[in-house]
Amino acid sequence: MTPSPTRKRRKVLAGGIAAAAVLAGAGLLGGQPWANAASSITFDTGAGVTFVVNTTNGNLTSLKHNGTELTASGQAAGQFESGWSSATVTGQTFNGGNSILVSATNASIGVTQYYFARKNDNTIYLATNITKALNPGEARFITRLKSSLLTTSPVAARTAGTTSTVEGSDVFAFASGQTASKFYSSQRLIAQTPFGASGNGHGAFIIPGTNDMTSGGPFFRDIEVNDTGTAVNITHYMFSGHQQTEALRLGLHGPYALAITDGAAPAVHSMDFLSSFIPGLLANAQRGGVSGTASGSWNGLRATVGLAGPTGQYWGQVKSGQFVIGHVKPGTYTATLYAGELAVGSTKTITVTGGATTTLAMTGNVPAAGTLFQLGTFDGTPAGFRNADKIETEHPSDSRMAPWTASSYRVSDGAAKFPMAEFKSVNSPMALTFTLASVPANGVRLRIATTSSFAGGRPAVTVGSWSSPSSASPAPANLDSRNVTRGTWRGINTTYTFAIPASALKSGSNTLSIATVSGSSGATFLSPNFIFDALALDPA
Repeated sequence: MTPSPTRKRRKVLAGGIAAAAVLAGAGLLGGQPWANAASSITFDTGAGVTFVVNTTNGNLTSLKHNGTELTASGQAAGQFESGWSSATVTGQTFNGGNSILVSATNASIGVTQYYFARKNDNTIYLATNITKALNPGEARFITRLKSSLLTTSPVAARTAGTTSTVEGSDVFAFASGQTASKFYSSQRLIAQTPFGASGNGHGAFIIPGTNDMTSGGPFFRDIEVNDTGTAVNITHYMFSGHQQTEALRLGLHGPYALAITDGAAPAVHSMDFLSSFIPGLLANAQRGGVSGTASGSWNGLRATVGLAGPTGQYWGQVKSGQFVIGHVKPGTYTATLYAGELAVGSTKTITVTGGATTTLAMTGNVPAAGTLFQLGTFDGTPAGFRNADKIETEHPSDSRMAPWTASSYRVSDGAAKFPMAEFKSVNSPMALTFTLASVPANGVRLRIATTSSFAGGRPAVTVGSWSSPSSASPAPANLDSRNVTRGTWRGINTTYTFAIPASALKSGSNTLSIATVSGSSGATFLSPNFIFDALALDPA
């Protein structure tokens, strides 16, 4: 560690330490703590990385790799949210100065940001303790680095050079009509790998850790990397209102890490050693596990068992009917079985204790296939429908999108010709023709499964002179967030069932009109909408 000259003169030794520094080091053995008498704390890993933490506000103000400053001009190399004007910052060294823990606390909002580093390891290990509800309701750690150096990042999230704004202040378009947004860099948490940017012999990547205190479940996704031309922003989200289905979890989030490399993405490795340094971090040995069996009819889909509770979220994939979920904090959880991304069967409540394994048996089936027709797969995603393969990285208005409108659609053409979403001001209603060899005596049952909605959008249907009653289209849960325009279909899966009488049908060709209904309105792709999972028709 290399303290500034001011700190050398004003260093507070362990014998006369300030109360705040004592608290920062509570329960940690072998440390040499000091209070924030200096203007900054500097640490050199000895392997090419040097960083500086501002003791006034807790920001990471400098990040150098092999002598080159990576921090974007006028920005912070790392901070919670958009940074604080002030914080109580304390530091503690270990192993003769070979390791350091810096703690930055903003008591008014109830957040402490931790930075840990050690010699010969070009990684800044991070954790964030959140003790209060946040306003605004976001929790993220963000690093802003030089675009001129880190030139390789997810293409769909590079907004530098765009010529117009598509919506809000976060989706943009180039002159070609192609779109870009910070939202188009996201990965599902269950499949998330280290993410960041590289170039010119440098790389900066977030290693996301377990995400066990993040909200949203295994299939949630959020902003990761955005090259604005001014800076490459690399963000670890712990909570946001971006199609969020869960509340903020209070407590210690992490550990996660900012790894600096020569350009290659870092390997994921255990961060369990940090439990000896970061207050409140449970070691793996103090945690428990869940193992068990899962059964059911899943139509060939991959199955996952997820746990969710106030103390965390965890998941494990089912292999040969069995699953294991490890390193679970002690607590009570709701267990859910997913086929694809669709919850199936009944949930169960389990209690996990430290140092023990809880057994669990889960069962559930995907919905039965439609016998008269089916478009799409009941899997909790719009996979197979038109534009579903593009929506994660392109705005619906993108010039690369297939048309959202047509005079009519035919069941016989398959899901690939049918749009994945219906927008009240763009392509509602949509006419879908289907053929009946004969009319079932009791009419038919139509199921429209959806994955998400916006502004109260949900389906209503008409066949001939018959229209579905309003009771068949109850208002969906309001997540108060844009969905498909932000590159996600993940929301709350809902199935609407319509009983269509025999009198509305005929042998041969029939036309089903599907409309978006809502008490709200909006322009184009920000009008009320819903996203299709599957449509199925059966005799009533």
